[in-house]
Parts: sequence; structure tokens; C-alpha cells
Amino acid sequence: MRLTKLKRSGVALILTLGMLGPANSQITHRDNRGNPFTDLKRLSASRQISVQNLTVLTDAVGVEFCKERYGNGYNVYPAPNGRRGQFVSDKGHKFSLYARSELRGDGIYAEHSQVLITFPNDPDVEVETTQFITGFVNSKMFSGVFSDGVCSGKFSVVNAK
Repeated sequence: MRLTKLKRSGVALILTLGMLGPANSQITHRDNRGNPFTDLKRLSASRQISVQNLTVLTDAVGVEFCKERYGNGYNVYPAPNGRRGQFVSDKGHKFSLYARSELRGDGIYAEHSQVLITFPNDPDVEVETTQFITGFVNSKMFSGVFSDGVCSGKFSVVNAK
């Protein structure tokens, strides 16, 4: 009888611990509401991105390298014949969104994304960029920060048509 109770307690403990996520896990809402940053049903395909406050994270390059890489902004469109999450810019950038998590609460939207970017001046190299985006759920304007390990900066979606 004591062994049966121990087995039940052990199973209950294993189930409880197995259902817990890691301590640093992030909640991702997977409801049917559209993603306000990438939902092409609510926003049109074109987004004007403004890039500000470019900084260098390493001594290996100067800020001119980052300015050449990102400029001061560009227009972004879904890639022709591309899959979902693939975009191009009017200046020749190619973006491939490969990881994303989002949070929503009290009308505020936050997203953490990882994007592979190919730059027009170096089309054979993909650079992994991490970005954080915030805004209001029903807005067409968003802002955020990004870093590729060499360059970092702020960006804003200033116009979504």
C-alpha cells in the first residue's frame, strides 16, 4: 500500500515537473488575432522603415560600415515568389524571418525576432540580426532596437501602406 502511494506521488511529481517550462521561457500567444507587424491582411505589403542611432559594437569596424549596411532607412515589401516571412527592400536588402515570439497585454504588442539579412553590397553573406519591436496592437506604427553583433541601432516603422 505504501509503495502504491509512492508510485502515484512519483507519477504526479513527474507530470507536474514535465509540464513546467524553463524558468526563462516566454509566453507566446497563439490566438487567431493577426500579428500587427507582419499581418498582411490588416497592413498592406509596404512598410517604410527609418533607422536611427547606429552604433558599432566592436573595434573591428567603424560606424561608416554600419551606415553602409543599414543606411538611414528603406521600404520593405514581401519577397516576390517568397515564402511567408521573406521580405526585400527597395535598396536591395533581403530579409528572412526565422524565429519570432510575441507578447500582448493591455493593448500593447511586443515581439522578439531573429532575422537573416543579406545586404546589397555583400549579397553572398547572411547576417543574423536580433530585433525587439513594440507598439500598440491596433496601430500601424512600431519601433524597436536591433543588433547583428557588429552594428546596433533603433528603427521605426514610420509608414505602413
